[in-house]
Amino acid sequence: MNFSVAVATRIAELDPERWDQVVDRTGASIFYHRVFLEAFEKFPLHPVEKAAYLTVCAADGEPVAVLPAFLTHGTDPMHVLHDHLPGEADEPVLLSHVWHCYQSTLPTVVGNAGSWPAAVTVLSELAGQWGAAAHGFVNVDRLDPLSAWLDRAGHTGVDIEVGWGTDLSGCPSIDVYLGRLSAKRRGIMRQYLRRGDSAGVRRRWMPARDGDLDGFVRLARHTATKFDNADYYQPGLFQNFVAHLGTHAWLEELRIDGELVGAALVLFDRRRTHFFASGFDLAACDRFSPFYLLFAGVVEEGIRRGLPWLAAGRRNPDFKRRHGLTSTVLRAHLARTGPLMSASVRAF
Repeated sequence: MNFSVAVATRIAELDPERWDQVVDRTGASIFYHRVFLEAFEKFPLHPVEKAAYLTVCAADGEPVAVLPAFLTHGTDPMHVLHDHLPGEADEPVLLSHVWHCYQSTLPTVVGNAGSWPAAVTVLSELAGQWGAAAHGFVNVDRLDPLSAWLDRAGHTGVDIEVGWGTDLSGCPSIDVYLGRLSAKRRGIMRQYLRRGDSAGVRRRWMPARDGDLDGFVRLARHTATKFDNADYYQPGLFQNFVAHLGTHAWLEELRIDGELVGAALVLFDRRRTHFFASGFDLAACDRFSPFYLLFAGVVEEGIRRGLPWLAAGRRNPDFKRRHGLTSTVLRAHLARTGPLMSASVRAF
């Protein structure tokens, strides 16, 4: 089957129905929704020199796959390039997806994996045109068929990170979820929940744009400092980005006597609850961790909404393993960019 690839360099150039059709049919995560891409274009959470939005169509013109890609230079907030691919750390690279997307793929309608060579060929051509030293994918689940195909296609993968999540479809309540945990972990969680109640913690959920986003960023930067990653949350920019997500982004706030002591930023799509980010002040909480309360609240909200999967991002493996989340290896599939080829890219 023949496939054609159309390339837009701005969200406004996309045909919204065609892009959204693929996202909806494939069940792709919030990171591939046009609203997320538009928010990142308007308020880039890390520097991006150029962007490309590839729409792959079958011979009859039906869109069957989509792929966002971003040219960056010296941007490596998770230290992935520096730690695993040092040869590319200080060079321009064309990557799918942005670093804030913690699990990448190539959203494709079932039965159309044959379109992948067309998509990757155009990605390679763009890399040559734009002077990227390397191009490819980061944060691809090792179990994703795309990962094995990229290996065969010459984009040899390297393990870079671990992603975490759990199936909530069999949990009608938070009590059932806690019943999955060891007696020790279940006991600690319930103890912290009781201590939070005794301390007067008040929990509130709201669309993030209606919450205390300034307070969230303050706490998130405070928490991220110990990982040398506070700039993951750029003041002002991050708030504007989140607000643009509209009702896809919700904020869970914990307050004691009106003071914000913990907050979780949670993203929702049709299938998943994304525990995207959090921040908290341990010193303000006596004998309990506000993070435990935030996590329990996110699980409970995902169950209430009937969403089958909790996506919990990267890092913090000890807590996630102890609380019933399963891990998957995330890989980077990069290839050195060859000599500039004559472009076969079509633009809208």
